[in-house]
Amino acid sequence: MSKDDDMHDDKHVAPNDPPTTSETTTLGKMLRDGSLHHKAPQALRERLRDELANAERHAVAQETVSASSTSDVQREPRQDAKHEAKPETRPSKPAKSTGTEAAWGPSLAPWLFGGAGGAILGGLAVAMALLVTRPPAPAQVQDPVAQTGLQPQEIVSSHVRALLSQHPIDVISTDQHTVKPWFNGRLDYAPPVVDLADKGFPLAGGRLDYVGGRTVSVLIYHTDKHPIDVYVYPARDKASAAPMITGSDGYAIARWRRNGMTYWAITDAEPSHLRVFVEALQAAT
Repeated sequence: MSKDDDMHDDKHVAPNDPPTTSETTTLGKMLRDGSLHHKAPQALRERLRDELANAERHAVAQETVSASSTSDVQREPRQDAKHEAKPETRPSKPAKSTGTEAAWGPSLAPWLFGGAGGAILGGLAVAMALLVTRPPAPAQVQDPVAQTGLQPQEIVSSHVRALLSQHPIDVISTDQHTVKPWFNGRLDYAPPVVDLADKGFPLAGGRLDYVGGRTVSVLIYHTDKHPIDVYVYPARDKASAAPMITGSDGYAIARWRRNGMTYWAITDAEPSHLRVFVEALQAAT
């Protein structure tokens, strides 16, 4: 072969010449039929799915801990430890969301129906049981002292103060027709005044005193040289109340309501004498 022949051949064979038709057809076919696409292994797909599920459960647990009480927070680590110690079972199919999760959301449903929700519902159940089983509170009966606004100690102080004064009686008279008119113009009410001399309790007179936040009439009777002071003023509660006899600081005290008036009687005599006096005064009024 001559030198010219070699140069002729080099002109027809260039390194940048396009591939043949058969080569182009084979490469295009591989791109179209997916021969160059490699599918991920099944183990890798399952591992990625498990990691996503664990991440979602961890986020839900964090929201539950932040919304639960202190006792629930203390119980959560033990529950999480159990979940960590126990290997996770790979689900064959993705878990489907229930109707509750669809309605309340994935973060609220575990909290409401999990440990925290059970504790709250249990507490509400106990509270309801206590309210149902607790017996009704007994009806409060007002004490006559509370109704009149007076305390026995006020009556004792007034009685002792009068005994120590130089004028324990403002109007001295055994006549009820003299004592009763004396209160006219001095009080905004007319106290009932009766003479009980025939019962052994003669009237000695009357005076004004200030007890229970107002000015009241005081009728003075005697029994065996023992004075009996009777405080009379309009009652707040118009209903009648039977006499109640008690003792305070060595004095016998009786209180009752009758005909729209409140009565307090006090003496240093025996309580039995005071009881007889109260019965006689009630019969006369």
